[in-house]
Amino acid sequence: MRKVGAFIAIAAFAGIVSMPPSAAAFGLRFGPFSIHVPLYIPRFHPPLYMHANPNDQAQPEAGPNLNSALLYPNLALPVIFQAIFFPADAAPWPFGYEAIFSTAFAKARASGDQRLCQPAADTDAIVGRIRNEVAPTADQMPSLQKLGGALGAAGGYLAKACPDEIPQQPVARVQLMESQIEELTMAIDIVRQPLQDFEGTLTPDQQAKLAPPAAAAAAPSTPSAPAAPGTPAAGQPSDPDTTSTTATTSATAAPVCVGSSTAIDTTIDQIDKTVRPTDAQQPALSDVRDAFAKAVGDLQAHCPTSAAATAVGRLEAIEARLDATWRSELDIQVALANFETKLSDEQKKSFDTINFAAAQ
Repeated sequence: MRKVGAFIAIAAFAGIVSMPPSAAAFGLRFGPFSIHVPLYIPRFHPPLYMHANPNDQAQPEAGPNLNSALLYPNLALPVIFQAIFFPADAAPWPFGYEAIFSTAFAKARASGDQRLCQPAADTDAIVGRIRNEVAPTADQMPSLQKLGGALGAAGGYLAKACPDEIPQQPVARVQLMESQIEELTMAIDIVRQPLQDFEGTLTPDQQAKLAPPAAAAAAPSTPSAPAAPGTPAAGQPSDPDTTSTTATTSATAAPVCVGSSTAIDTTIDQIDKTVRPTDAQQPALSDVRDAFAKAVGDLQAHCPTSAAATAVGRLEAIEARLDATWRSELDIQVALANFETKLSDEQKKSFDTINFAAAQ
């Protein structure tokens, strides 16, 4: 996935995590800062299982004001942080095939909703719950404080990614969604190193407090001395890139991803009925179907099946799912743009009036 300067963001954030503990108090929001140097950094990580919690509210669907996390990525942070730190309570994943189309084609006012631009995640509450669950020692507190600062910085960074305008044309809106997924991935990267540093100080028993139920039950009960800050705890890999692949995962669960062949058929049928392509245009519509199938296949390949035992592993799995979402949006955008070039002016007007949110 083409990310927006992920490694540069981490380097810039290094100045934050190296500050004295008193300057990185819980919930302190450093930034936001914005560094836009596109990099191509592909990542491949295991999938993440996000449990549906009936007590949690899913992110709002696209509606009259189009308050979708695909356009306002701040809205996704509570779900993502919950999946990283409290996987047993994780809410449904806010991105999927149907969500992409309902957001791309739903009718909305042209101006962005500034009410949705403020950080949506309560970092003080997250850090407080981690502190209550893990009971960190005095030596571990500085790392937890810096993690709290990173969570705040991620929310602050995404506040700067708030769109001033919402494109009315579906293809342009999907393009904006791609950009917002990049911004969200960069924000998550801000958290990676402070999280790895904090988790590296934890004993196996402390790590089990933040693990999925199955992984927690399998964790060793014998306490171990905390590792020095910035070094892996006992039994943890020293290479951060192998954390999620070597960590124990929870029991597998039935896939909960949305994006079947039926969903593709429904999408194509809606386009067909609205645009009424000619016989000469039908091959272009078939190309659209093929591109949609490729997008769904990529999303399904990262469908959640289990949760990594470590918080770093779960963060990496989330980044892999965001990678798949970005690629799917790119496939969809290119397919729709190519199809639209084959349409007459009247057909283009009809195409722009499709409302998948209403059709579903």
